[in-house]
Amino acid sequence: MNLESVETARKAYAKRLTWQWGIFIAIILILAVLFTANGRIQSVFMLFFYGFIVAFIYLIIMTLANRTIQRNYRRAYKAYFVEQNLKKTFTDLNYNHEAGLSSTLLSLTGMINTGDRYSSNDFTSGKYKDVAFSQADVHIETEYTDSDGDTHYTTIFRGRFMIFEFPKQFNFKLEIVGKRFHAYKKPGKNTKTGQKAEKITTESTEFNKMFRIYGQDSFEAYYILDPAFMVKLMDIATKHKKRVLFAFFENRLIVGLDDGKDSFEPPFAMKQIDEAKETAKIATDIKTITDFVDQLSLDRKLFTK
Repeated sequence: MNLESVETARKAYAKRLTWQWGIFIAIILILAVLFTANGRIQSVFMLFFYGFIVAFIYLIIMTLANRTIQRNYRRAYKAYFVEQNLKKTFTDLNYNHEAGLSSTLLSLTGMINTGDRYSSNDFTSGKYKDVAFSQADVHIETEYTDSDGDTHYTTIFRGRFMIFEFPKQFNFKLEIVGKRFHAYKKPGKNTKTGQKAEKITTESTEFNKMFRIYGQDSFEAYYILDPAFMVKLMDIATKHKKRVLFAFFENRLIVGLDDGKDSFEPPFAMKQIDEAKETAKIATDIKTITDFVDQLSLDRKLFTK
């Protein structure tokens, strides 16, 4: 895959969009002529009414008609910009932009609300500094019904979950939850030990203001939460506006980053691709993964032995 192939796919998609939007505008103009020719005010309302119906139906048709050509553009972009740059950073790489993290995997932790509507893509796994990880973009929504009986969906998480795996098995569960992380589910009893998690308060007032902390053993929690590590967690939480989750679970550190972003996404097809800009954007998305390993020193002996 090369840049020329990406541009070919982008131009094909852009050409399709151009004539589709041309037809759409022509239809709206025809409706405008038909419903405003006699100058009656009710005709203006009819224009908006029928215009809305036409726009809704036409956008659905466009979306369905463009699925293949859009998929070709996304596949070409991700093969060239995403996968090739991932290979420069990670070993043992496995990348699939159409796959994601299973909602079952997250719900089995007992601490993440996977909502009523769940989607995930851009699954990536590999190793960085010999620390194994997997991650994917995740979008979680909950359903509610308003007073009129209409159903709506509210986003409670949009970002990525990262799972770092260690050779060491933790004999406790520790959850450190940013105060603005909304997809958190308060823990119940540990299914293995039957022990219920308790709320933990640290000696740092600032840390307690940023996080809710739950664990089954406060002594074990303080083994992880030394002052230096707490400062690192606070720095990350500040950067991400407290919309983060850190959970030590079995032999894993699960990180939830609710930043409202979709990583590794191509730009709008109507504009020519700026290779330098896109490479820098993907590098930033990749750095989000490596930053957690680097800033938290996940390759140190505390986590590996």
